[in-house]
Amino acid sequence: MTDRDPPFDLDDSEDDDRTTIVRTTDLGRLSQPTATDRHLLVGVHGQAMGQVVQVVGTVFLVGRQQNSELCLRDSGVSRRHALLRWNGSGYDLEDQGSGNGTYVNGERTTVRTLQDGDIVQFGPNVVFRYSVTDANQEAMLHHLYETSVSDPLTGAHNREHMNMRLAEEVSYAKRHNTGLALIMFDLDHFKRVNDTYGHLAGDRVLVALVQKVSGQIRGEDLLARFGGEEFVILLRTTDLFQAANVAERIRQSVERMSIEYEGQRIRVTVSLGCATLDCCDEPSVQELIAAADRRLYAAKRAGRNRVVASD
Repeated sequence: MTDRDPPFDLDDSEDDDRTTIVRTTDLGRLSQPTATDRHLLVGVHGQAMGQVVQVVGTVFLVGRQQNSELCLRDSGVSRRHALLRWNGSGYDLEDQGSGNGTYVNGERTTVRTLQDGDIVQFGPNVVFRYSVTDANQEAMLHHLYETSVSDPLTGAHNREHMNMRLAEEVSYAKRHNTGLALIMFDLDHFKRVNDTYGHLAGDRVLVALVQKVSGQIRGEDLLARFGGEEFVILLRTTDLFQAANVAERIRQSVERMSIEYEGQRIRVTVSLGCATLDCCDEPSVQELIAAADRRLYAAKRAGRNRVVASD
């Protein structure tokens, strides 16, 4: 970060429908990026910390709008913030009239050809390193990122990453008045599974559970291990009714699941609590977690294997 960090772009609303500024370069004459060189943006600060994004194609849009090749949900990033445009041998970075600016190595820029190792900043908070490398190095960077944000046993996101994402999503939802829901769920009588079949069987159940639940949610939703046998799902643009439907679908799919371990079949159920920011007197991360947690334990007290979405 630099001492010239710009302010938040408070006037760049989600409803902005300005047309992306596009230069008139004849892209048809330019060669495509090669398959051997990998042009990457590696997050070094902000919400994208550690994330590895491959820049592909002749035009690559970075911004807050959903159809951006790199979608950044930071409030300081404009809907159409910047383009990376292939120039025949590398990428030019072009600011698209963003409110908070695009910076390369600390200097605000309008158009600049990127060099391997350049530090690129979109608005006040999101910083990447531009890197040109090969497939092996890219795979290693992806692996390092995945291990930093994932639970090593189940492959779900870890609690630290969930906390960071939840804070970002709550801030975004409040600023743009969009829906945000949280489902918290817990395996019923999990201690009984461990006591009956052993802890390795319990691990197998947790892995199978994450695989099953992952297939019931959207790619944009986030599944994280909250601790032990407790998990959370963060759902963007989702109201309480929709969240309860997702939770019930998960409950039914887990109830039908049968996990095989050393010739035995293990069956489990889950209890789920649902909440949205609208459920909170003072919408915040803490209030949202507390509401979902309260309803989860209400489901357990009511007999388990059920969804509770109200107090």
